[in-house]
Amino acid sequence: MNTIRIKQVDAFTLKPFTGNPAGVVLDADHLSTEEMQKIANEMNLAETVFVLKPQNPEEADARLRWFTPTQEVDLCGHATIAAFHAMAETGKFDLEVDENQSFLVETRSGILTVDVEWKNMLPYIKFSLPVAEFFPFPDDIAVLCGALGLSQIELSKNAKPQITREGYCFVPVRDADSLMSLDPNMELLKKMYERHEITAFAVVTTDTGEKNMDWHMRFFAPALGVNEDHVTGSAHGPMAVYLLYNGLLDDDKKYFSFTATQGQSTGRPGTITINMTVSDGVADEVLIAGQAVTVMDGTMIMSTQIPGKL
Repeated sequence: MNTIRIKQVDAFTLKPFTGNPAGVVLDADHLSTEEMQKIANEMNLAETVFVLKPQNPEEADARLRWFTPTQEVDLCGHATIAAFHAMAETGKFDLEVDENQSFLVETRSGILTVDVEWKNMLPYIKFSLPVAEFFPFPDDIAVLCGALGLSQIELSKNAKPQITREGYCFVPVRDADSLMSLDPNMELLKKMYERHEITAFAVVTTDTGEKNMDWHMRFFAPALGVNEDHVTGSAHGPMAVYLLYNGLLDDDKKYFSFTATQGQSTGRPGTITINMTVSDGVADEVLIAGQAVTVMDGTMIMSTQIPGKL
């Protein structure tokens, strides 16, 4: 009988059954890509992350691969938080309570720097993201609004929908009511992927009604097998850059720290911290950070053997 140990970890929260759940396989070197995809499909979470030895040990400490139920993706924020939470929990890489450590991690997006710090004896994970580039939305805005179940008058007047090189489309709306009342057509959103390779849609507002909360977000990625994600780390980092490049931040500041939320619409709210440094008006580093909680630790049976023939 072939088995693996697998955890389910809720990221960007310390409260079980909130935040964004991810599957975590800490020892995945013996698994094939096909097996990883089957495991991710079986878990049926937005992402399942697999921890492997680095392909180049001189340049990195570990390697991460992320899978949705339908495909491998280049980057996943919440599953990275989940993976390092699970590593700290099990003492992998000699992680110990109240001893800060830094890691270089191989990914399909390049080398990421991941820092494990501690808050109240619990791991606090922060890591770098590639600095996003933004481009004009390549289609009729009316088509985009129709696919999201949004009227054009609900769009922000201060910034326009834009896309990143990675295929994320950022859509700013004017208030929280517009955000929460979205009724997206998933089939139409999938067609945006077929036409323009737009993989996901991050709809966001800075109208939070909370002094210490900078924006709320909803994230739709039906082309990746995720109709609506709970808390999407890989979208909140670029959101800071989006604000900068649309002239919505203080030109004189060199360092920004934001707090954002997501998941209210799915009943799994989570909170994420985003830090950004700026030089000469250009973002040169973006970090996201958060904590997590393990809700399941068990064994998955990969195959069975019938002892004998019929």
